[in-house]
Amino acid sequence: MTEHHLHHSNPSRQARIQDLISHPAVVWDESSTFASMRSKRLGRRHLELFDRKEPLSCNSNDDSTEHDHVFDQFAQAVCNAGVVARKEVFETWASALYIYSSFLSNDDDSGRNDIDPIKRVVDVAAGHGLLAWALLILDDEHQRGQVEPRPLTAFCLDLQMPKSAEKIQSSMIQQWPHLEQRFSYVEARLEQIVPHSSCLLASVHACGILSDILVSTAAEHEVPLAVVPCCHSRKKKVLEVASHHAKSLYDDIMNTKGGMPDLADRLDEARMVALKNAGLTVEEEFLPDIFTGKNRLIMGFPNTAQAKRSFTKVPDNQSKKPVLRRGQMPPLDNASSSIMPKARFLKGFSVPCEDTDENREIVSNLSGRAAANNRKAMMHNRHHTKSPLMDLSIWLPEDDVNLSEDALSNMVESKHDKIKCNVSKVGDVYVNPSGRRSQTFRIQYNNGSDESNVLPFDDANRMHKELYQMIPTAFPGAECR
Repeated sequence: MTEHHLHHSNPSRQARIQDLISHPAVVWDESSTFASMRSKRLGRRHLELFDRKEPLSCNSNDDSTEHDHVFDQFAQAVCNAGVVARKEVFETWASALYIYSSFLSNDDDSGRNDIDPIKRVVDVAAGHGLLAWALLILDDEHQRGQVEPRPLTAFCLDLQMPKSAEKIQSSMIQQWPHLEQRFSYVEARLEQIVPHSSCLLASVHACGILSDILVSTAAEHEVPLAVVPCCHSRKKKVLEVASHHAKSLYDDIMNTKGGMPDLADRLDEARMVALKNAGLTVEEEFLPDIFTGKNRLIMGFPNTAQAKRSFTKVPDNQSKKPVLRRGQMPPLDNASSSIMPKARFLKGFSVPCEDTDENREIVSNLSGRAAANNRKAMMHNRHHTKSPLMDLSIWLPEDDVNLSEDALSNMVESKHDKIKCNVSKVGDVYVNPSGRRSQTFRIQYNNGSDESNVLPFDDANRMHKELYQMIPTAFPGAECR
């Protein structure tokens, strides 16, 4: 490990990193090296690799023990889930060690121990959610013995919560059941979060322009950031999300002709310059390259004055918004631009990062697959409602005494026992010049079995068509228009 790896690192953290490098699972037999086997998933057959003997000596006041048994417990939980590659376990834990000691505790020796540690983190593009769990487990270890513990809370954010994340969550909760209330997983876009200085933005292997979006967000809103970039690219779209604080560097990268062997270094340099120009203190660390080739960790620290400031949303009428093509990301080439929840991204909700009881509850309510499926169903429903509304216009029979709101409601509910149907009249009876009369009814289809669940529009539409076909039979002389 080079001197740069040791810069701004406390002895305890370095001991744990060294322990990680020398772990028996890095090379578990003579015929396989970590490089050739690191993409293989860990499963229950690998549990014995993380069952090391007790250390010869252990100082309760020092985390730098001979063996890192907390990591072994973490890795065993991953083995029981059976969904994560070996390299991801090591690189995520190494990232968590750097991130936790730098932002989430006062154990770092870089001169920032006079600032209260952050107690809220969002794992962006979380995938399995492994980083969030690693940070929660490290905090759980750190909080033991504290006189007035203030535990960390974390939530994951990704476009889609993979099934692997549920398996990891189940396995982690089985090992650490008391951490369940401190963890959430929200399906949403990065553009839907509302940043705040009390919450760390973190991501390991933020692919492509996601790293630039994170850097821009941290720079504009002066919030703490820890990101391990990967999949470096200089596609034109990079400039659309690049921070204006380093626009000249991004322009140079985009205007360079031909190949660029040093693209990763130049892009990461532009990202760090953007953070520095925005007033953040920037540090660069490197994960052990035995685990991953994408090993640069960029950390941005707001200064003490900035860290105490609250994030305030820019009013919509404060500046003229640029006209965007469908699907285009907001540009960041001027000081007035802002990565904020946009109406076309929000679809009715945003994800607040501020570390308060109210906002943590909001995120908790947005968390999980059931809540995500409800939001998706609402997005596809007309008017984005939980209970679809549909109109039905009927030519009335001459004797229409029995064709009432209750009669139509009973027709639907008798055929679908888990549906509640509310029917109301829309306007007065229309009289055609021929004397024929018609009435429009508005029908609301509700999920009566579970009012918290959204009834999809497609289901309501199917029931509406059934009602359309039943009315002429039930009310002779009636005709649906």
